[in-house]
Formats: sequence, structure tokens, C-alpha cells
Amino acid sequence: MTKIAFDARQVREALARLPDVAAQESLEPPALQHLYLPIGHQQALGLDAGIVVGMRGAGKSVWTAVLSSNFHRAFIATLADNKALASAKVRVGFGLDSSNTHFPSEQVIASIVQSGVDPFAIWHTVVLRHAETALGKPDRFSGEWLAAARAVAARPQDAEAALTECDRELAAKGAVLLVLFDALERVAQDWPRVRLLLSGALRFALACRTRQSIRMKFFLRPEMEEDSEIWKFADSSKLKHGRVELTWRTTDLYALVLTHLLNDTNAGTHFQMKLLELPGIQWLTAEFFERILMSFFRAAGFAGPEGARLDLVRPLPRSLVDNEGLLQAVVEGITGPFMGRNRRRGLSYSWIPTHLADAAGRVSPRSLLLGFKHAAGITAREYPNHELPLRYEAIQRGIVEASRVRVDEIKEDYPWVWPLLEAARGLKVPCTAAELTERWTPAQIREMRSTSAKLPPRRFTTDPIRTGQPDALIDDLVELAILYRTSDNRLNMPDIFRVGFGIKRKGGVKPPR
Repeated sequence: MTKIAFDARQVREALARLPDVAAQESLEPPALQHLYLPIGHQQALGLDAGIVVGMRGAGKSVWTAVLSSNFHRAFIATLADNKALASAKVRVGFGLDSSNTHFPSEQVIASIVQSGVDPFAIWHTVVLRHAETALGKPDRFSGEWLAAARAVAARPQDAEAALTECDRELAAKGAVLLVLFDALERVAQDWPRVRLLLSGALRFALACRTRQSIRMKFFLRPEMEEDSEIWKFADSSKLKHGRVELTWRTTDLYALVLTHLLNDTNAGTHFQMKLLELPGIQWLTAEFFERILMSFFRAAGFAGPEGARLDLVRPLPRSLVDNEGLLQAVVEGITGPFMGRNRRRGLSYSWIPTHLADAAGRVSPRSLLLGFKHAAGITAREYPNHELPLRYEAIQRGIVEASRVRVDEIKEDYPWVWPLLEAARGLKVPCTAAELTERWTPAQIREMRSTSAKLPPRRFTTDPIRTGQPDALIDDLVELAILYRTSDNRLNMPDIFRVGFGIKRKGGVKPPR
């Protein structure tokens, strides 16, 4: 098997420089050097994928920021060989932007709804304004968002005619307007209103399906897609025909890390030279890549930002990602082959993603980057002379830190989970349902209820038969992939949550602390 000997210190320092992995909180896209496009995401970013589903950290807000930037979108379109994507007119219908320019804020939306306007009309107003702006046309429903939405609601036929005219003009120009919707959990303060507003947006998207040149793309969290109340309108299933999931294969997760190494200011050249030694790797040279990208820019009718150094961007060769044997050799050149002195403790290539996966087998790329970043810091401090960039004990402890951060994310997204699993601290899994639920006191259930206004436990709060029942809560935890059922119908918890919540495992090796 191919073996690669990296300069341990150089690569270790580069891993320690991995970017902060905080969640995307604006429409400012990452640097080109930090972008990696999984092959499975190409369809999700295309113009015809209307519903894109992804867990937290899967890249929904990152891709929204990338697609909304002409320059970054052309870069990604080059990698995907998708000229239609590069030339599209892209606008944001809702997302992580506080300017209140592209769409009304949560507070403004609340006031519009309180005035009696159907949410359908709110999103009609947003998309119509984007269409008129894209064409340089005067705004027929001008004024503040509240006044404009009320006018659209009062004159729906005029608003429909205006949008039809925009669609016709876009088609005549051979242009496509793509309107993005992201972070829709922030559209209101409680789940019933989120549900109402999202359902209105989807109803409007359904009404736009027959238009030639106006497309809408929704980046949704799994619980939004799974909430039947959101989709309770006629023909809603037609919207799901173009559904795509943002998934990260093991090869893509490692490719993201390698992309950062390849583009590191100090270690990038060394890393590239080592990859050049691998057999069968087809490189996209900087000159060739820049020539393709600039042709995309010209086709799209705009230029890149002033001072952009495309020659400094090194895309990871797709031929490396597609050859898992070679990719594993590169990863093992960083981590070593085993999670101990021999294979009994596990193979590092599979051990790392397995211990970062939720019960559905999904791994957040943010968790992987965080695990590697912490492992590099620990190795530098405690094993500075280690012959590999990362020491296996440091990797184990880096995974523990990633677990703690993932738990913090769960607490932030679903506050009702915390009282339930805090009560289970010290419990050993696998366990029976009774062993878990008997730890939930009435006081903890009350605390759970008090924190569940947004993204509540769906079955526990809405199931017509099991509302308020503990077994419904268990199903809600299974739906979130925090728990899973074993073949003998006991409950187990993946390590990414088990370690962070202080839950023990029967048998096996104790988690590192």
C-alpha cells in the first residue's frame, strides 16, 4: 500500500491553522481557498433542485452565501462545469442578513402577519421585488415591506401579472432568476409561526413551478421537511420531486481537510509536492483553472473582484477523492493507520468519522475540522517530536472536544433536549426505554416544556394519540438521530452525543477524557 511521509511539523501547524468552525452567520462567503465542492452537492446547487435538506453544519448557509456571490458562484460553477449556474441572477429571499434590504426581517414579518396578510403574499412581494430589480424595472409595489406586502395582498391579480411580465422578460433575455431561502427557523420566534410562514413560502413556490425563468431554492433542516403540517396544502408533494440532501461521504469529509492543507499559506506547497508523487492523480493546473473560470465570468457578464489571485487557489484533484485507496494513504500519512499501537484499537481512517457520526450516520464537516484542529494543538503541546502530524491519543481527545461542541449545538437548536439528557447523565447504554424515562422527573418535563417554543419535540407536542407521553419524546430523540434502537429494541446513543452528555457505554473501552 502507498505510504506518504509528510513533514510532521509543517502539516501539524497547518492543521492547527484550520479556520474557526463557527456556524455561518452572514451572507459573506468563505475564501475560495477554503471551498470544497462534494460531488453529491453539485445537484443540490443546480438550478432545478428546489428543496435541499441538510443537518446543521452540512453547508446550507455556506452554499447560500456562495451562490449569492457572483464571484464565488462562478468558481463553484467552474468546478461543477455548470455554465447555467454561473450566469444565473441569484438573490436571497430569506437568510442570514440583518440589513433588511433583500427581504423583511423577522420583526417586520411578524408585523405583516399581525396585520392579516397571508404569508403567501409576503413571499410573492419578496420574489417580485427581486425580479424587478434583476431586470432594472421600477418597483410596482414600492414602499416599506409592510406597505408593499399589504398592497400585493390587496391586488393579487396585479402582482401576479407583474411577476408574469418579469418571467417573460427574463426568458426573452435567456436569463434565470434563482431566489434562495435559508435559515427559515429564524423567520419567527415560535414553531407554529415558523410553520405558517414556511408553508406560505412553499405554497408560493408551488405556484411558480410553471414559470420559465424564475426558480426558488429552499435550504431546509430535516425537521422542517419531516413536519407534515408544513406540507399540508394541495399538491405539496410536487415540490419534493426535486429534493436533494446535502450529504458528506467519508471521502468528502477528508477531502475538505486536505483542501485546507493544500491551500495553507506555509504548508501548501509541501503538501502539493507530496501529492504529486501519487500515481494517477490528474491535476488541474492554476493556469488551466483560471482560464476556465474567466470564461465563466465573461459568459456571466461580470468580472472577478479586484486583486483576486486565482493562481493562489489550488483545487483538490477529483481523481484523488475518487480513489479511496490513495485518499486513505494520504490521511494515514497524517494520522497513522491505527488508533493505538496496533489495529485492535481501530483503523484511524474509519474510526474518526464513525465516532463523529450521529445515529443516522451523518457527520458534520464542522465537527471533523474541529477534531483535527484540536488534535493538532494537543500533539504540538504534548508530543512535539511525534513522527506523524497527529498522535492517536490527541485525535481521541480532539474528537471529545468536537463532541462537546456538537452537544452545545444541539442545546442551542433544541433546548428541550438538554433537561432530558442531563437527567440521563451516568446512564449506561444500551438501555431500555423504561431505564431512560424513569429518570425524567415531573420537574424536568416542565423545564423541557418551558424551553420548547422553537423547534419543539414534534411527536410529544402534536401527536394526536401520544401528546405528552414519554415514549413520544423517545421517538423525537430518535428522529433527531440522538438515539437509535438496537436489534433487540433497546436504546443506544452514538459517541458524538454520548461523550458530551456524560452517558456511559456498557463494555468496550471508556471514552477519553
